[in-house]
Amino acid sequence: MAHAYLFAGPRGTGKTTTGRLLGKALNCRNRKDGEPCNECESCAAFLAGRAMDLIELDAASNRGIDEIRSLRDKVAFAPGAGDYKVYLIDEVHMLTEAAFNALLKTLEEPPPHAVFVLATTEPHKLPATIASRCQRFDFRRAPLAAMVGNLERICAGEGIRCGPQALELIARSATGSHRDAVNLLDQLATSYGNDLTVEHVRAGLGLIGDERAGKLARLAIVGDLAGGLTLIAAVRDDGLDLRQFQRELVDELRGLLLVKSGLEPAEGVTQERLQDLRAAVASVPTARLLAALRAFGEADLKTDPNSTLPLDIALAECVLAMEAPEARPAQARPASPAAGQDAAGGGARVGVAPSTPLPDAGPPPLPAEAAAARSLRPQPAGREPPAEAAPARPVLPPSTPADPTLAASRARLRTMYERARGGGFPQVAALLNSACDIIQADEHEVVFGFKYPVHATKASEKQNLETLAAVVSEVLGRAATVRCVHDPNVEPWNQRQPAARSPLVRVAQEMGGRILSPGGEDQA
Repeated sequence: MAHAYLFAGPRGTGKTTTGRLLGKALNCRNRKDGEPCNECESCAAFLAGRAMDLIELDAASNRGIDEIRSLRDKVAFAPGAGDYKVYLIDEVHMLTEAAFNALLKTLEEPPPHAVFVLATTEPHKLPATIASRCQRFDFRRAPLAAMVGNLERICAGEGIRCGPQALELIARSATGSHRDAVNLLDQLATSYGNDLTVEHVRAGLGLIGDERAGKLARLAIVGDLAGGLTLIAAVRDDGLDLRQFQRELVDELRGLLLVKSGLEPAEGVTQERLQDLRAAVASVPTARLLAALRAFGEADLKTDPNSTLPLDIALAECVLAMEAPEARPAQARPASPAAGQDAAGGGARVGVAPSTPLPDAGPPPLPAEAAAARSLRPQPAGREPPAEAAPARPVLPPSTPADPTLAASRARLRTMYERARGGGFPQVAALLNSACDIIQADEHEVVFGFKYPVHATKASEKQNLETLAAVVSEVLGRAATVRCVHDPNVEPWNQRQPAARSPLVRVAQEMGGRILSPGGEDQA
């Protein structure tokens, strides 16, 4: 037996229950092959919830140092009835730093009769000194078949009649949590009685089950914009929950994508349903299905759940993506903005002039291209163009966006930001989320350019620089030093997103605009 255990995993997967079972097994007088007998006095006390040797502590509401000090003072007392005193601390990641320090000494040198069980949904928030002294077990979300089987067993014991299809809907809504599934079954039985039908479950769970979700998915992948917009408006006018309609639409598109890939969309799908899905995607390219799934999956209905605008835009994007190869001429990729002398790091960035000039009818040029564009405009008679109208073509720097090492580093910037934010380094995460980008990168060094001097100075502080270097090395998978400099012309990485993800571009498209220089996923 270990003296401390760490149970980590999503909610409702049995961490606390397993801790109680562990305590019952440890104190059972007649256990066989490690299993409790459920008949002795100790097992009876655990089953009745009155075991004196199981001490449960909710760290979410008892997170201070005083509670842990009290626990530390009492841990030396011998068990009341059994051989072990089991301390079950739930949501242990909520403890304060001082409380963790107080707990550490007890975990280092516990009395022989004490066993600690630490349960948490966020194990990454535990200090390494605590986690390293525990035997860790990771709990996973329950598979669908196991959850349906558990619900069937409960229904048989409680006298609830519920068909397999209805139980599967409950299990899917619980998303792998046994506790959520049991709670949903209990609520449905309370509301509709012990005879539960699929209609009862759909109504109780808020599942609209509208066949128009499947119809809209098919209209989107064939490019019927007018029909799709009319259908979305009809769904809104009927008062249906648009967020639930979006979820069912995304599930339908995912099923179509799985069938297109040669897989079955779900367990137990009927042959009629499978044939219908196969017929729908027979002549549809996989890329079109993926574009539709991404567009509707990213539609944001949180701000205004009653507005159909996000769904309308997603549908229009699907149709525009299909028309893009024929309707849009090939455009030259825009140049990177030229940068001046680096104020903090002493370096300089040089932009790349476009290989072909933008047409006069196009949008206003970027600031870095303004001088080159002015040379294309007609000048009044007798007037000489300004001296800066025809700048010399710049020389490509050694590290440009075309450099695969730089491109690969830039592609991992979002991961760096998320790793810093999730790893407990909010200041570094905030700096990475400011106006900055990676401007140079090789196998040994990564250079961050910050638009504002205060950010470059803050990032260059010793502690922040060391943390940033550790995050970069972990994400890139190689040891790398980091340098932070001021670059007033840097393009923020978190604003350099593909057109499909930019809400401003989407609004411009609705107003009749077209993308002249589409960005790539590697720049997201």
